[in-house]
Amino acid sequence: MQVAVFHPGVQHSWQTALALQDLVRLEWYATSIFHRTGRFPFLLEDMVPGKMGSALRREFSRFAFPRLDPARVITPGSLAEWVERLTARAGFLGPSRLINDLGNDRFARALEREIRKDAPYAVWGYNSASRRIFETAKACGRTTILDRTIGDWRYFNQQLEIIRQTHGDWFIPGIEPQSASSIARDDAEYALADVILCGSEFAADTVRQFAKPEGTAAKLRILPYCFDEELFGALPAPVAPQEFVPPAGPVRFLFTGLAGLRKGFHHVLEAIAQLPRSEAELTVVGQLSIPDTIFARYADRITYRRTVPRSEMPAIMAQHEVLLFPSYFEGSALTLVEGLASGLALVQTRQAGNGVTPDTGILLDRPDTEGLIGAMRQLIDDREKLHAMRVAAQAEAERYRFARYRNGIGKLLTDLET
Repeated sequence: MQVAVFHPGVQHSWQTALALQDLVRLEWYATSIFHRTGRFPFLLEDMVPGKMGSALRREFSRFAFPRLDPARVITPGSLAEWVERLTARAGFLGPSRLINDLGNDRFARALEREIRKDAPYAVWGYNSASRRIFETAKACGRTTILDRTIGDWRYFNQQLEIIRQTHGDWFIPGIEPQSASSIARDDAEYALADVILCGSEFAADTVRQFAKPEGTAAKLRILPYCFDEELFGALPAPVAPQEFVPPAGPVRFLFTGLAGLRKGFHHVLEAIAQLPRSEAELTVVGQLSIPDTIFARYADRITYRRTVPRSEMPAIMAQHEVLLFPSYFEGSALTLVEGLASGLALVQTRQAGNGVTPDTGILLDRPDTEGLIGAMRQLIDDREKLHAMRVAAQAEAERYRFARYRNGIGKLLTDLET
């Protein structure tokens, strides 16, 4: 069975395509943006001098996947994807979501011509961008594989109302429940899929709980994500501190990702504000998704960096000891397995996905400021335990190697063929 993969953005779709390419199963990979040297806009990175040229190279590096065969890559809809990203970066989340939906529809229409060709292959698509293509694929008798990279949004809508009760003033425009039309689209994708893949048990549980189409639960399979081995595959082991007890210096905590309510960022800020500077430092890497006026209350306690290219994350992680991720809702956060590979102890919720074990960090009962403070306090007070967790983290990361992900895809396709 050959497989065509499509995703209007990126996420881990390039690893899916690469795994299929290694298995000699890849028909084609469609994505909106793919780095091609000498083509617009990527040619600008060599034409624009100085700091702006460096900034362009950093931004364009997000879309460089040199191990993928460019002859098998299709790039429809790149303009809409660039506009969506720029709009989101500017903080206009509502318009960004609208542009994303419009761009996904144009992306799907562009691929329908490919889907109607006679070559026999399955199609592998991602949530919120697969309904139209799956409809065409089913009409052509193709197998459809839905990669659900997030839990069911009805769970998120419930959690959002809980957050609003305690942190209503932290909301910004665009942070709102998923619409009924978006949820109906998701249900349509569940119904059209032959297989539904989730990255974690938590994400699959939310689909089981909320999906309306009959038979959805029977389609579910767990396929854990992998980290990027070119970036995180050979990082040095954690170095033991000279002293295992205070005053060994502050523990260096890290939060990375969209810094907003869904990921529990409000708990991270409230927690660091209640710990002494001599015991805890916090670095935040990612786009802010809370009001500037509220962030300003905590700015003197953190080191803040906006979104950076993937290539810069290993060095940043290597400068820290603990990754904080008290999320309310994920599919399975890639930053957690990257943290393991970097030798970071993890403090996370079950809702964040795969990562923490009793040997590698602390699993929070729920997203909560007091619980997060307690977990941070444990690691500050027991540096020997913290170091042991960091060492165990890199051993645990072996479970999330690319070869395991690729083997999981191979087994899935074998099962579908029998």
